[in-house]
Amino acid sequence: MKIKEVPQDGVILESSGVRDVCYAVDENGNYTQVISVGWEPKNDAINFAWEAINEESEQIKVKVIAGTLSPLAYHMHRLVMTPAILADYSGFSKREIKKFCEPETFSRLKYDDLHKLADALNISVEQLISAD
Repeated sequence: MKIKEVPQDGVILESSGVRDVCYAVDENGNYTQVISVGWEPKNDAINFAWEAINEESEQIKVKVIAGTLSPLAYHMHRLVMTPAILADYSGFSKREIKKFCEPETFSRLKYDDLHKLADALNISVEQLISAD
């Protein structure tokens, strides 16, 4: 692909301020980095992925309301985090994070622990303890 052919169909990437680096051939036949704001197939794939994540999050929310999972499970999924990632960000172990997804364990967490988790998720403690 030549530099002038790098797609600039930004819908998702452009609106979020994210840019994508592509490699294209310049006028001398050398590969060079070119910034792109996206292209339609990529936008469609991103939309599809977020729709699936939101759908799965709603299913988890039902389980939170039913009392079979804690709100932490909902927020982790909604924010595309795994127990390992949240453990790295929060300082808790992966095993602890998995335990916190159980409503009984989550309900016994102290405010300081909730605050650590909320900070790692970049949400407030109030948001963390609810499934909204």
